[in-house]
Amino acid sequence: MSSSRVLDWPAGFATQVTLGPTTSGIAEEYELVFARRALSKIKARLGLEATERLLQPDIDESNAFWRQVLADNPTNEFRPARVELAINGLSMDEFLGWFRERCQNRVPWMLAAQPEHWVVVSPAAAANANADGGSSPGYHEKVNENLGPWISRFFITFAPPSHACQLGELDAEAYPLQMTGYGRTDGGQINGYVLHQFRPHANSVGFDANLCIHFPAPAPEVLFEQHRQHLVVEFTNRARHCYRDTKVETF
Repeated sequence: MSSSRVLDWPAGFATQVTLGPTTSGIAEEYELVFARRALSKIKARLGLEATERLLQPDIDESNAFWRQVLADNPTNEFRPARVELAINGLSMDEFLGWFRERCQNRVPWMLAAQPEHWVVVSPAAAANANADGGSSPGYHEKVNENLGPWISRFFITFAPPSHACQLGELDAEAYPLQMTGYGRTDGGQINGYVLHQFRPHANSVGFDANLCIHFPAPAPEVLFEQHRQHLVVEFTNRARHCYRDTKVETF
């Protein structure tokens, strides 16, 4: 195995398997399968409530981080963490229909999209959930996930684009379908805007996904870079899960 910037392999170091498994692959691919299996088991055994309690010290730390970032953003500027994916073998309608009707209603599937999805309460369970009878804003999903290295709890509301960062990049002519909204911290402040845009391939079964989360401009670059990586993993896995579930086998 040669050096890798992602895996932080040191220059000049390499391994080579001279006798090994009958299923072809590299060490990192085997490890990925084992890691997914182990993490899925732990998450399932703990359940959502215990997982959230376990992560509360990390959430408290991230709440302090977000309070500072938002305090450092008096002009309310947001900048993008964006990736673009080309998906082949699935139509846009197949993928988005599967995501809305099947994936979002199954917590294990939402967690499986990204290893650092710790807690996702689906829209069916969380829509407009207000413990105080409605005096606080409703939401559609409660999420505990890593935003960069910070394990954050936030509440997503799916809504039409409202912030300049979304409106300035919305391209309905090029991308006929959008998924938009915003996330709020435990303290009720908006710490992210969603702008995902999709368009079908003209001459083949497939679609392009322009995936973007806007975070407060003062946030450190590590958050933006790690969230770009996060989006690549998340939506690659979701597309793969959709393909397997709808065209190959039951996921």
